Amino acid sequence: MRTLPVTSLDEAFINLGSKTPMSVEFEVKVSGRLDIDCLTRALRAAALTHPLARAKLAPAAIGSRTLTWVIPDSADYLSVEVTDEPSRIVRARLQSVAPNLYQSPSFHVALVREDDGDRLMFNLHHATFDGMGGIRFLISVAREYAGTQDPAGGPDIMQARDLKKLFGSRRLSDLTPRVAKVAGDLPNRRRITKVTPDGGSADGGYVLSQLRLTADEVAIAAGRRPRGATINDLVIAAHALTIIRWNSEHAGELGDTVSVMMPVNLRPAEWSSEVVSNFASYLTVFVPTTANDLTEATGLVRDETTTLKQNGAANWIVDVLEPGNLLPNVLKRSLTSLLPLVEKQFVETTTLSNLGRQAVPAFGDAGEVRELWFSPPLVSQTIPVSVGVAGHNRELFFGFRGGGAAMSQDALDRFALMYRETLVGHSA
Repeated sequence: MRTLPVTSLDEAFINLGSKTPMSVEFEVKVSGRLDIDCLTRALRAAALTHPLARAKLAPAAIGSRTLTWVIPDSADYLSVEVTDEPSRIVRARLQSVAPNLYQSPSFHVALVREDDGDRLMFNLHHATFDGMGGIRFLISVAREYAGTQDPAGGPDIMQARDLKKLFGSRRLSDLTPRVAKVAGDLPNRRRITKVTPDGGSADGGYVLSQLRLTADEVAIAAGRRPRGATINDLVIAAHALTIIRWNSEHAGELGDTVSVMMPVNLRPAEWSSEVVSNFASYLTVFVPTTANDLTEATGLVRDETTTLKQNGAANWIVDVLEPGNLLPNVLKRSLTSLLPLVEKQFVETTTLSNLGRQAVPAFGDAGEVRELWFSPPLVSQTIPVSVGVAGHNRELFFGFRGGGAAMSQDALDRFALMYRETLVGHSA
């Protein structure tokens, strides 16, 4: 057994979990049947490879100001729910309750039996997993199930989680673009659009919807990009335009901008897809509500994201949260008031997290992975919709998540259909 200090990013999502479940959704569909005994062994082996996957919080001493992860030698309470219920029911139930961080492991698993292949669903706590960490863990499970080698890359977990050393500003020239981005967002925050609720219930929880684009549909959507724009720029712009249309059709209020919280992987390029932990910073992209069409909106997003990629602005969150850095205290206090992770009032319209194109290996004799789904949690009750995007086998998979108090299942399904129309120009 060993211990690890809780980082400032970990703690931010631990604190958010008191308001809404910090569940990161992953789901794969395989072509065949998963053996429950083999699956359980694979999960245990993957958790041994990745210490944070089996972490739990140590009981805090009275008056203590710090939290500590305890890493047991093996996961204490690993279990898998096996069911043949409709996948939509299982999915919503699984994601609506976050894993208990005082028990190991920090994830829940469900296996849904279907006639044309099994679905393997994960609920990963955001304090210990981000999107890339979730993919890395899923790859480990697939390799262990198939009986293939799964070498762990990247530095030791303790070294990898030294946020200040790895990502903090070392000189004022590092600090300048980070401060400029956050301060420069202020004018765009004056009148931010909020997504108009539709339905919902007092029971709350999450509702989830899925949208799959075939390779041909991805090609159609990609063809609507202006020069120099990425698929990420395109899907962000489509999400913003969908919200504008949604509010307009619901007689909802439109502000000056739609603000899209865009999670950013802080890992350096040398181990960008390694080390299971939470390295999720974020930047906000603003799309004016006067944007006329997808090509124009994508161009505006492209112009914003191109600058952000070049200047390393995403590391600003480390400068704000970590103690003892270059940021003057008076400026740090000012910027902290803009930080959605610690602010009582969240100001963003929505969240879109894009994992990019991923290659998840086959699960041995259970078959190839046919579908790959992902969605991030809602970081506030004031943000009713988030979207996760994953690419697999030339297709794109969109996981829509709604806050059950503000969005009914039917409403979220209609929102996903509207998104499809925005992106490819027609419904299914």
